[in-house]
Amino acid sequence: MTPRQSPAQGGIVPQLCEIVAARQRVPYAAPAELVRVVPDILAVTLGGSLTGPALSLAGLSSTGDAAGSARLWGHGRAVSVRDAVLANTFAAHALDFDDDETETAMAHMSVTLVTAALTSCDAAIGPVSGQRLFAACAAGYDVAMAVGELTNPGMYRAGWHASATLGVFASAAACGALANLSPDRMAVAFALAASLASGVRGAFGGDGKPLQVAQAAASGLLAVQLAQRGFSAPEDALSGARGFLGVHGAVGRSFGTPVAFPPPGFVVKAYPTCTATHAAVAAVLDAATDVADGDSIQRIECAVDAFVPTILLQGTPSTPDQARFNMAYCLARAAIDRRLGPDAFRPGALTNSDVLDLMNRVEVTAAHDLPKGPSGISTGAHVVLHTRAGVTISRTRTTAPGSVTSPLSDDELLAKFSLCLEPFVTRVEAAMHFEALLRLPDADDVMTILGPLFDLVYIARGNGRMVTQ
Repeated sequence: MTPRQSPAQGGIVPQLCEIVAARQRVPYAAPAELVRVVPDILAVTLGGSLTGPALSLAGLSSTGDAAGSARLWGHGRAVSVRDAVLANTFAAHALDFDDDETETAMAHMSVTLVTAALTSCDAAIGPVSGQRLFAACAAGYDVAMAVGELTNPGMYRAGWHASATLGVFASAAACGALANLSPDRMAVAFALAASLASGVRGAFGGDGKPLQVAQAAASGLLAVQLAQRGFSAPEDALSGARGFLGVHGAVGRSFGTPVAFPPPGFVVKAYPTCTATHAAVAAVLDAATDVADGDSIQRIECAVDAFVPTILLQGTPSTPDQARFNMAYCLARAAIDRRLGPDAFRPGALTNSDVLDLMNRVEVTAAHDLPKGPSGISTGAHVVLHTRAGVTISRTRTTAPGSVTSPLSDDELLAKFSLCLEPFVTRVEAAMHFEALLRLPDADDVMTILGPLFDLVYIARGNGRMVTQ
């Protein structure tokens, strides 16, 4: 990725502060794609709130005072706002069903900045308008993309988890905008955020992955709170040779002007798995429609970018988190079930003998002809199904479903929203909430729409509690 001309003169930190200030200066008309992010994040958070680890983390949250509390989504109680951001963000990433950006930030951006912003609105003393909320979110995306452009793909390839390492700056930008931080205080918040940035890809396949993303969101809010209270921090913590940018070899680089939302690498997930599996899963599901009645899939060949296996996990998964990062499991499961939803990652699903048998006949190889973006990594896949009757069915997907070039329809997004909210409300009620959320930009007080969703708690039905691990 070639560095571009900076959007303004001066150091990186003043430029980032100007990005936040610019979003606050003029009325912001949120594009429809950004508005659709909110119901998606709320849905995956509520779905993830019922996982065992999310329940455990929520149980550690401390009660907040009246002026500084926010709700734990799906739990029916309020806690301190930082604990709420931590627990809500963990739940939002627990199913790995939240959106992603694969090219510049190379990170799940919404999970940190949108979840922190929505939770902060719950703790706000006065009403927050929809326009103000989305302007703050836009600032968060702008900052995440800018810092991502400076540091990636080197940072991600070196083993850092960009969703966490960039997420702290994205959260700080969104929370700082909502707090109306002055540019000098926003500079301190970014510098403090640099001291709190962490997260490694070695955590993939366990609870540490959503935990480090959750910590990034909570740390971004903490940096803003401390900046409000007079903390000091040198800009070199972010931009100096021994700061965040220096550590990642980015001193002296520059970033371009903010791009329109959604950025080219943005993906609203169709499956609760690592984004690196999505094009291959979609290709398998498409090819499987051509398998004749009475025939069956005997072997799967999958060719992906050579870097993709270094993102994923190998072997036989023993936990749902490992399964989400296992290409063979995801493809075998999709081929047998003809879909890939949250139920494929419940503990009992991992022992399905048919899936385990087909996994052993999934061959993953490197492809060198798939298109690459700024990340230098292709998200596409070639897939070949071999059936028992000797039929060969081939498919190629260059992008994942839900990407900018292949977006989910409103009906598909509503279906995902309703599925995640199934333990809480009926499908009719879910549709009503979904439609209300699409009107969020026009709200004088976003909590009139968000509050009823934040108050939802699990409702026992015949299908049992949606605990996935």
